[in-house]
Amino acid sequence: MYYILYGTHLLLVISWAIFLLQLIKAIQNQTKDTFIFAILSLFFMVTVLGVGTKMMLLNPSVAKVGSWLHVKLSFDIVLMLENAYLAYLAFKGKTIGGKWLELMFWFSYMAFMIMVFLTMFKPI
Repeated sequence: MYYILYGTHLLLVISWAIFLLQLIKAIQNQTKDTFIFAILSLFFMVTVLGVGTKMMLLNPSVAKVGSWLHVKLSFDIVLMLENAYLAYLAFKGKTIGGKWLELMFWFSYMAFMIMVFLTMFKPI
């Protein structure tokens, strides 16, 4: 059961990454798809949070294994706050400067890659 949740969690994180990065680009280019990407990124964000919480409840000793989980969760929290802010902008039809959006895009991309690396290899 745990490994099924682990695989599902990884696929959901990848899906969330795709929709969050697409949301940033949609806001940057001011396309009509912004609203759809906002809804999809929020859906996958909440789903990732739910499955991740269920995994931690099934195996509470994972929190004591190493600092890799705390680093991963720190990136996760920052990305969730960023996603909520970008969804707010999308729902209000607002935008921010292109430099900020470009910075958010690359930060999000690198954060997702770091989170996947930490989850797969647990180096620290």
